[in-house]
Amino acid sequence: MSVLFDCLPALRGRVPWLSLGVFPTPVTDATRVLSGAALSGELWLKRDDLSSPIYGGNKLRLLEHLLAEAQQNGKTRVYSSGATGSNFAVATALHAPRAGLEPGAICFSEPMTPEGEQSHRVVRERARLVEISHWSLLPVAAERVRRQDEQQGQRAQVLSQVSLSPESLLGYVAAGLELAQQVAHQQCPAPSRIVLPIGSAATSAGILAGLSLARRLGISSAAPTLSSVRIAAWPLSRRGRVLSLAVKALARVAQLCGDASLGLAKRELLPISVVTDQLGRGYPHPTAAGTAARAVFASAGFSLLDDTYSAKAAAHLLASMGGDAGPVLFWCTKSSVPLPAPGAV
Repeated sequence: MSVLFDCLPALRGRVPWLSLGVFPTPVTDATRVLSGAALSGELWLKRDDLSSPIYGGNKLRLLEHLLAEAQQNGKTRVYSSGATGSNFAVATALHAPRAGLEPGAICFSEPMTPEGEQSHRVVRERARLVEISHWSLLPVAAERVRRQDEQQGQRAQVLSQVSLSPESLLGYVAAGLELAQQVAHQQCPAPSRIVLPIGSAATSAGILAGLSLARRLGISSAAPTLSSVRIAAWPLSRRGRVLSLAVKALARVAQLCGDASLGLAKRELLPISVVTDQLGRGYPHPTAAGTAARAVFASAGFSLLDDTYSAKAAAHLLASMGGDAGPVLFWCTKSSVPLPAPGAV
């Protein structure tokens, strides 16, 4: 059962959810990463990269709610939507069949890293792929595939990482509650700062909401600052959007639980900053600092960074170490599980 329902039992049966991941994900002492880079301090990892032996990463927390909602609505096929080679497309392609749903993907063109090309290969092999030339065509493409599928007897739903309902953010709220419990159970020290990449802002918003809620519930007194490192262009990855999504998610929690005290205002949330100096040429182009950070982590035995997302966040982490009042936690959002071999459907 999700930590969400352990901490908020009034939510049981009131929000769509199915179990896809292996939670809680581990917390690991990674201070040797800093030692290898001749840096001082204490570093811990939140290993969402290990959230599933099939394909992990932070997207699984979102899919536990989105796929359950599609089931509940009687859908037979679900389409991810995003850039070619996206982690969301891979996660949907590999996990939707576990929910009895056929996977599809609507992908707009973007330059791809070698990892992105491998991810896109998995999507091509396992999902009904619809390719479009630009992200602005997503609404038109979504309506077209819904109509086409309906004519073929399919009931399709297009999943979005941008237009998110408060309920769909609850998997990320659970992530914040989960870390708070691990701190309370002394599985890791209370971090003074949490570093993670930010794209659509959903993960940052949910973790911010979950950690802030944990303080209200008395689970943990930890009050870290979130440092969300921008890997996608404004306006999605902006501080105002993070705060707005977090408040909306908690307002829905308060409504469903019948407890107004759970609906925190922006001023009651933990501090968050959006770091904007690691974007480089933009999504998904690698940066020299990200490549160097990836090598530092790998040399310490943590081969879990990717050029598009996590390496840029890790570059900020390494560049900013030294002035923290306590341990720093890096949230590993990209699956480190090997992708299926070509043709292994």
